[in-house]
Amino acid sequence: RSGVCDGSRGAPGFPRNRCAVSGVLRDLKGGLLEDDSSRGLTMATSPTRLFLALPLLLTIACASATDRFNDGLDLEAQGRYMEAAYRYADAVEKDVSLQEARDRLLIVGDSAIMVTLEEADYLDGVGEPAEAARQFLAIDRLMSRVRSVGMRLTEPDGYRVDRRTAFERAIEWYMTEGEDASREGRWEDAMRAFASVRGDFSPTRDQREASFEAQTRVMIDWAEIELADRRPRAAYGIAERALSVRRSTPRPIVLEVSDLQDRALAMGRVVVAALPVSANERVREVAGTTLEIELDQAMETGRWRSAPPFVAMADANILRRELRGLLRGVIPQSPALVGRALDLIGADYGVMVELVSLRITDEDVEVDERTAVIRRQDLDRERGPARDACYGPGLGHDRGRGVRLDPADCRGRGWGPDQGSDSDRNTRRRWVTYDIGDTVTYWVISGERTVRAEADVLIVNLDGRAIAEFTINSRQEGSFQEGEFDGDPWQLGLNNRDARLFDFAEWADEWTRIQRDVISQLADGITVQTFRAVLSGVE
Repeated sequence: RSGVCDGSRGAPGFPRNRCAVSGVLRDLKGGLLEDDSSRGLTMATSPTRLFLALPLLLTIACASATDRFNDGLDLEAQGRYMEAAYRYADAVEKDVSLQEARDRLLIVGDSAIMVTLEEADYLDGVGEPAEAARQFLAIDRLMSRVRSVGMRLTEPDGYRVDRRTAFERAIEWYMTEGEDASREGRWEDAMRAFASVRGDFSPTRDQREASFEAQTRVMIDWAEIELADRRPRAAYGIAERALSVRRSTPRPIVLEVSDLQDRALAMGRVVVAALPVSANERVREVAGTTLEIELDQAMETGRWRSAPPFVAMADANILRRELRGLLRGVIPQSPALVGRALDLIGADYGVMVELVSLRITDEDVEVDERTAVIRRQDLDRERGPARDACYGPGLGHDRGRGVRLDPADCRGRGWGPDQGSDSDRNTRRRWVTYDIGDTVTYWVISGERTVRAEADVLIVNLDGRAIAEFTINSRQEGSFQEGEFDGDPWQLGLNNRDARLFDFAEWADEWTRIQRDVISQLADGITVQTFRAVLSGVE
C-alpha cells in the first residue's frame, strides 16, 4: 500500500477513505523542505528527518480532508445541502484523490441548487423579490467554489433567464421602495434603497443612471425641506452629500446644489468680530507684548481666515478703527462695552481673548563648570547698548530669569524662564573685567525647557451677554544648552563650537520653535472652540 494511508471510516455504506501521496507531497514541499532550505539543508543531507516526518505528515493531511468530508456528511444528513457542498469542496481541495468527496459534491451540489431555487420561488411569491434574487447569488457562489476545485455543477434548464428575471424584479422593487420612502420623508431609507439598485444585481446602464438620479433628487428634496424649516446648516450639509453620489456630478445638479447652499448661507450666516488679543500683567512681565502680538497675528492672518461655512469674520481694519480705544488693554475690554460696539461693525458676536498665564520652567538642569584662559584684553566693542544688555548683570549670564527681555534685544532672545525655576545662578550682578592670561571659570547649562500658556476666551453677543466662556491651554517642551560667564565671553577666545554657547542667535532656533508651537496650539484651540460655540445656535 505504498503511498496510501487509511483514514477513519465514514458513514455506513461508504468505503474507507484514502489519502494519496500527491496531496501529501504538496504539504511536504510547503513545509519540511522549505524549513530545511532556510537552514541550508537539502533532501540529500537530511534523509533521516524526512523519513521520520513522512508518516506524521501523511496522517495529518489525510485527517484534514477526512474531517471536512465527515462534516459534510453530517450537514447533508440534516438537510443543509448548501453547507454540506462547501465542506465537500474543502475536502476535495485538501485531497483531490478523495473520490467519495468528489462524488458527494456533485450529488449534494445539485440538491443544494434545486432547494435554493425553490426558496427563491417562495420568496418571490410572498413579495420579497430582493431576497429571492439573493438566492441566485448564493447559487452563483456555490458554482464558483466548485469550479475552484476543478469540478463543475450543471446549471438547471433556463437558469440564466430565471436569474436575470429575478434581478430585474429586485431592481424594480428597490426603486419602488425608494420612492415610497421618499414620499413618507424617510430620507435615509430612500437613499439606501436607490443605492442598492447599483449593488449585486447587475443593473443595466439605464438602471444605474435612474438610481443615481433618484438618489440625488432625494437629497436635494430633503435639503429643501430642512431649509424651509429654517435649519440652514442641516440643509447645507445634505445638499453637499448630493455632490458625492456620482464620481462626476452633472453640471445642472452642481448649479442646483450651489443655489441651495447659497440660500442656506444667507439664512444662517453669523458675523464674528475678533478683538485684538490682550494679556494680563503677569504674562507681560515674562514675555512683554511679544506673545499677545504674535498670537494675534497668527489668528488674524491664518486661523480666522479659515472660518467654516456660516461664519464670516468682521473686517479687521474696521474693527480696529471702531474699537481703537480697546486696543492693547488701554480701556478694559468689558463685555458690555464690546457688545455695544459690535453693532458699529455689523457683527453678531465678539470674541475676547486674554492671555492669563505663561510659565517657563527648566528641568533636569545640568551645570558643567569649565575653565579658560583670557586671550583678549579688549571687550567686544561691536556690541551696541542693546546687545550689552544681554550680557549685563542679571540678564545675560542668568538667562533672564525673572527679568523681561524685549525680543528686539539679544538677537531674538525672546521670553525668559520664571525666576528661580531651575537655578540659583542669578546672584552675580557685577560685570567682571579680566586681564590676559587670567584663568577664569564659565558654565555650560543644559536641560529641558517647558512652556505652559493659558488663554481665556469670552464670546459675547450684541447685548454684551456672554454666550460662551472657555480656557485654552498649551504645553510645549524643548531642550536648551547655554553658556554663562560673568565677564565678556568674547575675551575667552573659544573655538566656534563653544562660542556658540554664548551666541543668542544660536539659542534662538530651538526657542523659536517652542514659541511657534505654543502660539500655534493656542490659535488652533481658540478658533475651533470659538467656531463651535457661535455655530451652536445655527441648526
